Amino acid sequence: MGEVFRARDARLGRYVAIKVLPPAFSADPDRLRRFEQEARAAAALNHPAILAIYDIGTTEDGAPYIVSELLEGSTLGHCIRASRMPLRTVIDYALQIARGLGAAHQKGIVHRDLKPENIFVTRDGRVKILDFGLAKLLEPAHANPDERTKTFRDGDTMPGVVLGTVGYMSPEQVRGLPTDHRTDIFAFGAILYEMLAGKPAFRAITDADTQAAILREEPPNLSATNASVPPALEQIVWHCLEKEPQQRFQSASDIAFNLQALSTFSTTSSVATGIPALEQSRRLPRKALAALGVAAALALGFVAFRIGQRSASTPLPRYHQITYQEGAIASAKFSPDGQTVLCAARFSKSFEIYSGRLDSTGLRPLDINAGQVLSVSSKGELAILQSSRVLDGSTEAGSLARVSLGGGAPKKILNDVQFADWSRDGTDLAIAHFIAEKHVYRLEYPIGKVLYETAGWIGPLRFSPDGQAIAFLDHPMFGDDQSYVAVIPSAGGKIERLTRLWGDPQGIAWNPGGDELWFTASDVGFNYSLYAVTRSGTSRMVLNVPGGLTLEDISSNGQVLLRHSSERTVLMVSTRARPEEQDLAWLDDTQFFRFSSDGKQILIGDESYASGDRHATFLRNVDGSSAIHIGDGDGIALSPGGEWALSRVPPDQLVLLPTGAGETRRLTYPEPSPDNAHAREPKVVIRADLPADWFPDGKRVAFIGDDNRTHLLDLDGKETTLTPAGTAGYLVTPDGQYLLVQTISGKYELFPVANGDPKPLDWLQENDHPIRFSADGKDLFVRSSEKGTPGQNIYRINLVSGHRTLLWHIQAPRNTISGEISSVDVTPDGTGYAYAYWQKSTALYVVDGLK
Repeated sequence: MGEVFRARDARLGRYVAIKVLPPAFSADPDRLRRFEQEARAAAALNHPAILAIYDIGTTEDGAPYIVSELLEGSTLGHCIRASRMPLRTVIDYALQIARGLGAAHQKGIVHRDLKPENIFVTRDGRVKILDFGLAKLLEPAHANPDERTKTFRDGDTMPGVVLGTVGYMSPEQVRGLPTDHRTDIFAFGAILYEMLAGKPAFRAITDADTQAAILREEPPNLSATNASVPPALEQIVWHCLEKEPQQRFQSASDIAFNLQALSTFSTTSSVATGIPALEQSRRLPRKALAALGVAAALALGFVAFRIGQRSASTPLPRYHQITYQEGAIASAKFSPDGQTVLCAARFSKSFEIYSGRLDSTGLRPLDINAGQVLSVSSKGELAILQSSRVLDGSTEAGSLARVSLGGGAPKKILNDVQFADWSRDGTDLAIAHFIAEKHVYRLEYPIGKVLYETAGWIGPLRFSPDGQAIAFLDHPMFGDDQSYVAVIPSAGGKIERLTRLWGDPQGIAWNPGGDELWFTASDVGFNYSLYAVTRSGTSRMVLNVPGGLTLEDISSNGQVLLRHSSERTVLMVSTRARPEEQDLAWLDDTQFFRFSSDGKQILIGDESYASGDRHATFLRNVDGSSAIHIGDGDGIALSPGGEWALSRVPPDQLVLLPTGAGETRRLTYPEPSPDNAHAREPKVVIRADLPADWFPDGKRVAFIGDDNRTHLLDLDGKETTLTPAGTAGYLVTPDGQYLLVQTISGKYELFPVANGDPKPLDWLQENDHPIRFSADGKDLFVRSSEKGTPGQNIYRINLVSGHRTLLWHIQAPRNTISGEISSVDVTPDGTGYAYAYWQKSTALYVVDGLK
């Protein structure tokens, strides 16, 4: 299609790629049309898995060009040919591709030439879909079916015209029939097959034979070439490769949901080795296997045995994704007719109310600022929450207001309300009301009439279908997440607790019949399940998927509205060699990180949300290449020569991990126990929330103990207390003569390791947080925040004069649920930085068929 150049955008200081169509090709109308079509299609999309287009134009010679983001890495085809891809990597790449396709299909764009060579994998494992030169634009689903398929230029897809790449064409493409988004799903299945098998799904001696195989043959079973492929994943492949479009997955978002459900368990023995019932089921016809496989993926493998025993006619749950934008969704509810979803979300600067129809894609802003959608009445009136304030770590209260869906401004009702629900007739509200002067929560219905009062707090509440009861989450302790699912008569009476005390319930709703309450909850970790409990207290599990699952609502016809969340810690790194920030986090939860002495590597102490207790230490080059697992625990700091990584192993052990060959060395020792009565007992244990630092000789480390004093520990395990009570710090000057400490009064000073008097650093301000010393020992790097200003500034401060130089301003994105920047590091030469923040991504799904 053209030539690609690497270029530097002098205005924005970034490297880009410029794709130019040479003049000789520009004279070809078909090439020119496809080139322009590629730019228009890609530019219409804004998704992390799709190449970003920055600009288009024409050179002085009349050659059109496209300016896009610069990608460094290789094509997926190269990755497949290079070596057998690990199962976890396959699922990760497939999930990114499916999400990118879902975003394109939502915009009505069908790629039509999806293949491994049109998918790029960057050095840090991000997937990008390229080359939309054959893309087709579809009208929205509600358009006239007879006029539904339109291309970027009239006549592009006339019947009988075959477009695409042999080996990845769908059967309808091979036949020259009209195509839609399901042709991309077939190609996706072929790519997923190739990633797992290491060879194409359809390949013959000639193109004609390959096309014939696509029409009439099935690829060999994946289990014959890769025994580690989980049966559930294999069946996802077969469901994508169905010959008839109506028998495939009907949306890429469904595929993404299935892969997400499978990803957490991709390396566990139950999935990787197969489940007995599914191992036997391979003898069944492939279409039967496909149905079983999708069910297994949705039910996360460990319930696949039960699903495999059901009859083939049992309908499977169907998932319809409502939101695709990158942002934060706080709450959502169905409209009275069950065909519209109202949600409170933040996709830009602030939370607003949006509406979306189930029979179309996209959300429509209603121009209402609110942090929560609490309830939608039978009369089409919203109960919303505005101006919320946090009461503690678990609860918040705000101003309850009502507003009509027909238009108008919100009308404020009452302050200090956290949850509310409309009565069945839409005339009154039941509320969870915080009474500040008594520090109690009250369940009131109608407003002012107290049905229940607690010193704890009251979670979401919902009227039963007959209006005779109100269900709610009863938290017995204020500020604590644990709660019961409870019911109280709406006319007043005694409450009934229907469940045991759950760890962290998140949502509640009645089923249409009113005989069960459904709720989402988790005892440990971030993975939430959907449960049901009867009025008599009998509980059962309805659905289990990885990640945060929150029940938002159930419609009168049984459709379930779920909010799915995934959490991770983002670790953004910028260096002189690669100034554009890149995310180098490896697992989900980065606890600590520290640059090496030369700034070319970064030590990462990470934890996986999926396992809940897996602490691991990784060493990663700042160029974005894959991380190396060097041991357990939270990596704190690299030795000056880089031979050892200091790691904290929960609950309180310090160990040395070799970065190359060698054995792990324990520096601190466990307390005596009946089985180890002669074990040495450390004088003090390291503070779990703070890192440590090496002395320049590489023979000692400084850390802050649980007694809030600084301690020195040599590599033989000998411990020395250095600072007096109330004075503590761990940053060692490059000459090893001083420690940066903070006194009991809050002042900073340089504390001598041997002899001498402390040197006060009066120029350090209240909001300054020291990061590290510069390599030459002349400066101190600090991070500082200003009240009312988002983000943080990184300064370089001279130790003698106190003169400060602003190096960078860093800030977490505001269009997602993101925490503040938690920690920062700077390369010793002051040319690069790294910072971490917590991020939560959310999406809404409507699910049919849950029983």
